[in-house]
Amino acid sequence: MSAGARFRALMAQHACLVMPGCYDALSARLAEHAGFEALAISGFGVEAALLGRPDIGLLTLSELVDQARRITGAVDLPITCDGETGFGGVHNVARLVREMEDAGIAGIQIEDQQGPKRCPALEGRSVVSVEEQLARLGAALAARRDSDFMIIARSDADVLGFDALIERCNRYLAAGADLAMPICFLVDGRPITALSPDDQMEVYARLAGAIDGPVKGVLIPHGYTAADMAAIGYRVLGLTGGPIEAAVNALYRSFVELRRSGGEAAYRALVPPEITAPGGIMKLLGLDAFTEFETRFRNADDAT
Repeated sequence: MSAGARFRALMAQHACLVMPGCYDALSARLAEHAGFEALAISGFGVEAALLGRPDIGLLTLSELVDQARRITGAVDLPITCDGETGFGGVHNVARLVREMEDAGIAGIQIEDQQGPKRCPALEGRSVVSVEEQLARLGAALAARRDSDFMIIARSDADVLGFDALIERCNRYLAAGADLAMPICFLVDGRPITALSPDDQMEVYARLAGAIDGPVKGVLIPHGYTAADMAAIGYRVLGLTGGPIEAAVNALYRSFVELRRSGGEAAYRALVPPEITAPGGIMKLLGLDAFTEFETRFRNADDAT
């Protein structure tokens, strides 16, 4: 069964499929160890981890595909990947789709931002015309060799207004996209974070209810859960910000404590490790299987 088919099967099994974000092989292994069934590769996370740069469109197609291949090689889960704006024209989009298929990815999201794209939390986003995004999506759909490979249509048209965001998502779904991914950081020009969690949920419910097809969300308002998002119509959640935020803060805190105290005891007392280095970490990374494999062939050598 292909990665895309596995992803679709999971969607059929769950009212709302929750995918934490990953950005390298280690973060993917940790998510798999925690019990998640599917993952989402974050462009923001890869750009930060691989380049040490902000999410402003610096990542190349080859860098992203290479990182995706490392991640799919580390875990046995269906994984979707941020495809940014497709990295150019329709030929670039087609190449991206085929290389991601070859890398074992289950699907990609393609956004309607004007390049160079930027994180929706930043100012300065702009979008291409509906027609240009439809061309990107059409190229992606035509290029895929596996009909189960997911083409996810992301729209950043919240910069144009709430109604424009809905209209674009519906146009993209009507053109054949498998999932709509509306970015709703702005509600008619106002940051959604300025609203209360209850009001944010009302906005998300209106959004999901007005989109004629399956919807992927990227945020859960404070105090709510994935089950609440499922109840208002979301089929998939790609929660990519939290994992890298947790990793950045944990690493930074450990470095600060090491610098301050000159040792590691202070940080360990502050945050007792659940998975210890090096043994616990190597066990999580599959050391037992590697040891068994090595022993098997060492014994074969000894027998000869």
